[in-house]
Amino acid sequence: RNGVVVTCAPRPDGGPARVGLSVRRTAGGAVQRNRIKRRLRAAASSCELPPGADFVISGDASVATADFDRLVSAVAEAAAEVGGAR
Repeated sequence: RNGVVVTCAPRPDGGPARVGLSVRRTAGGAVQRNRIKRRLRAAASSCELPPGADFVISGDASVATADFDRLVSAVAEAAAEVGGAR
């Protein structure tokens, strides 16, 4: 979804959602990868992630220049899909 991949694993304790970020080195140099991680972190914090799960959000180079509103909706939709399929 627009360069974003979200995976989910249920938590046995049912605690609040946790988020991990992953960006491959092929996405660019360190500055580019850090920019992608900052944008993914901000998009994830803008979404209501369901509790009781751990999410890993991966992004590619297109995330660095994507429209932020589209990025937030892509993360939210992908998280809802995988979060509901526990």
